[in-house]
Amino acid sequence: MKMETTMDIDELKSAWQTLDRHVQQQSTLNLHLFLERKLDKARSGLRRLYWGKIVQILFGDALIYFGIMAAIRHRDVPHLLACSLFMLAYGLLTVVFGGVSLGRIAGIDYTAPVAEISKRVDTLRRTHVLANWCLGLPWWFLWIAIFVLEMKANVGVDLFVAAPAFIGITGAIGVIGFAATVWYFRRRNARLAGQADDADTPRGLRDASNALDEIARFEQH
Repeated sequence: MKMETTMDIDELKSAWQTLDRHVQQQSTLNLHLFLERKLDKARSGLRRLYWGKIVQILFGDALIYFGIMAAIRHRDVPHLLACSLFMLAYGLLTVVFGGVSLGRIAGIDYTAPVAEISKRVDTLRRTHVLANWCLGLPWWFLWIAIFVLEMKANVGVDLFVAAPAFIGITGAIGVIGFAATVWYFRRRNARLAGQADDADTPRGLRDASNALDEIARFEQH
């Protein structure tokens, strides 16, 4: 009777150990699936941003091309040359920011610790916010330069000569708009603090950042 009791206890211990191993294996599998699902979401978000940057670079290339052609065509007309060089410089800046972002996306190692991935995504987000400022604000004046060059190329009219009032008014509007935009965003950033970046961040980048935050919170528990 005592031997049977001992065997029952040993069998119970063995069964408990087997069950414990199964639970641990299932827990490990669930953790692995959770991490893979969240990392896939991060990769998907950054993949959308990647293709967006490709389009940005192509747009910048087009501006560079037309800027060069216009600069050659109007090299003897200072104000038209200035408009051409402005468009060329903006195109170069567009390509540079797009290339930097692509490099940062390509440099993310998804097998690295989550903290390292999050650090790289945060750097990418800061780059994107800076690019928004540097590429967004000049549009208050860039559209004028493009419009002037298009009018000269397609209609043969130099607005600086034929309609100087138009140039003066649109230039003044550009200055006011530029100053108002800077004032608005500085005030908004001061009011929202770190949340301001979220409003300026594309959905793909927000999705990637949120997925990584979920992983970090899960690992802390």
